Amino acid sequence: MNKKIKVIRDLSLVEKELSSAQGGVISITLQKDSFAQFATIFVYQNKNIFFYLENEELLRTIKLDSPAKFTILNNKSVTKELIKKKELIEKKEPLYRLFSIVVTGVIREVEEKKTIRDIDQSFIEKYSGKLLLSEKETQTKGKLLVVDSEELLAYDELGF
Repeated sequence: MNKKIKVIRDLSLVEKELSSAQGGVISITLQKDSFAQFATIFVYQNKNIFFYLENEELLRTIKLDSPAKFTILNNKSVTKELIKKKELIEKKEPLYRLFSIVVTGVIREVEEKKTIRDIDQSFIEKYSGKLLLSEKETQTKGKLLVVDSEELLAYDELGF
């Protein structure tokens, strides 16, 4: 199988995709030089990825201030603009199109109350459609963690 991978450099497109994505996969370093990967919902804000972690065992073993990666994958419909004329002439039809974004940074625990409240509100807006957070709803489970981003990489891949 042949692949055509295009690096996406349009930051506004990448941020739009991150803001609208419903979930992703986080990879974090643990204390004993191992790592954990798991799917999570998230909020993209101020160029960072925020997510809640409720698993007590993971919370105890996460190595804070260590490298972390967050990835979203999105199956896109194949558009003619991405296919080279040569491939169209040869009648090569793409089998798939995969759009991915990888956010690399450092994992940290969010401790500032104002930031926690703002992110709580963003979660409510993104996942429930409500606009306001009532005082009763401020009780969240787990710890709010952030991938403090250092690099955003986006790729558009076509498979033939």
